[in-house]
Amino acid sequence: MGLLSAPLTLVRAPARLTLRAWEFGLSTAAEAARIGTELLDPDRGAPPPDFAQPGTPPPPEHAHNGAPPDSGPAAVMPDAPPAVPDELILDHVDEEPVLVAEVAEEGAEDGAGPELHVDPPWDGYDQMTAADIRDRLAAASTVEAGAVELYERTHKNRSSVIEASERGQRR
Repeated sequence: MGLLSAPLTLVRAPARLTLRAWEFGLSTAAEAARIGTELLDPDRGAPPPDFAQPGTPPPPEHAHNGAPPDSGPAAVMPDAPPAVPDELILDHVDEEPVLVAEVAEEGAEDGAGPELHVDPPWDGYDQMTAADIRDRLAAASTVEAGAVELYERTHKNRSSVIEASERGQRR
């Protein structure tokens, strides 16, 4: 370091730090201003929508003034289907409604529902007492114990048999 460079270094360092502090402060203020304007007007910074892309909803016409759209005769009802030209209507399409009751199976008016049929775990199960089933479960496999639990829960629901089958499944 020379005689002239030492004093310049001492002057330059605080000046650089001051400039960096101002730069940081100004960039932070600019970012805060940008966020504030986005909060006040979110559409201002957003790119314009691309209406050529399918699925892009059109902007509401009354979005900025709070007024509802016209309800006069020229207003388009959003739920109304678009008119289809006659040349696009296929000849094989029958437009008359067909009542389901005319062609449906018996009981269809109740609607589809869950239906589950569980067979007994082994032959003669329904004639056995709860004590007999518990005794057999003592030597049963975990799969057989699970089948007993499923059958019991959907049929007789005997708590002693269910508890024994749960113990048999934990082995």
